[in-house]
Amino acid sequence: MCTPTSYPNKTSPQTFSNFLKHTRTENNLSQEDLCGLLRQKSYLFDALDSITISRWERGVNIPSLAKQSEVVEIFGSELFDIYREDKKFINEGLALINLFESNLDRSEHPYYRNKPYRVEFIDSHHQNFMTLLQLSLVYESNPRLSFVSRKLTQPLFCGLSLVVAFSFGDQIVGHSLFCRTQAKIALEFMNDEADLFEVINHKSQSLPDTLMVFSSFGVTPHIENYMMSVYLNELAKSRSLKFLSFNICDESLKRKLTHFKLPIFKVRTLDDGHKPIKNYSFFCSRTEVMANRNLLKLSVIPSSKSQMIDPIFFMQLETNI
Repeated sequence: MCTPTSYPNKTSPQTFSNFLKHTRTENNLSQEDLCGLLRQKSYLFDALDSITISRWERGVNIPSLAKQSEVVEIFGSELFDIYREDKKFINEGLALINLFESNLDRSEHPYYRNKPYRVEFIDSHHQNFMTLLQLSLVYESNPRLSFVSRKLTQPLFCGLSLVVAFSFGDQIVGHSLFCRTQAKIALEFMNDEADLFEVINHKSQSLPDTLMVFSSFGVTPHIENYMMSVYLNELAKSRSLKFLSFNICDESLKRKLTHFKLPIFKVRTLDDGHKPIKNYSFFCSRTEVMANRNLLKLSVIPSSKSQMIDPIFFMQLETNI
């Protein structure tokens, strides 16, 4: 069984094999034609031959996700599109958030014991938005999120997305905080050339092309994975979003992202008034997200504006896929 920190090393060969064979025949290409097309389109396939194409189509072996992503994008699709239809792949993703498995160790958290919880998207117009924002970030050590202690009005936060996980008694057990912005502004923020409100409220005639994450937390690894899946699913479903960015000070999240093999874009030292704190920035393209097995598994988990995460949730998903 998958655990929150143990991910299978291989994806299902049949999913990519079926896509490749179907796409080749739909485009009236021979295996030799497809081989020539891929060599022409990407240097990743410079050494490709038709024998390898045949082996891919038969599922004898499959290329890396990076190469799969290149192939799928050449034909106008994405790995998210094909793997969200793969029941086995989705179940592997669900195993990363399913804390109701009978053989799973009980949480050792002082007030949370693997109980059902609900996840809510808290709109910036919600009457309790400011309160929930402050409660969610009460332990956040990022000085760049110090706005929670200021007397600021809700309209300033209209571009911010807050997702909160509540356990019994409305105890907060997880949250994620992110927004859509332009890559140029995100990079300026990471280089300390723009402040948070410029990122959140940036006005442009162009659609936002970057999803920027400021905080992502869960009291257990399973809840943490679910909170990540929320914004990864949003990224995957919005083709206009071309980049994923993180600006965080949470050492635990930083370790998780590096474990996922995301390269650190920049490290800065910030002063919170008490001690120096490391601020980590990550920046990757949409293609890199799709070619990352860990992120792809979490992105195919469906999310909604309000969702109860309990054993029924998993049974319904298994019935529908």
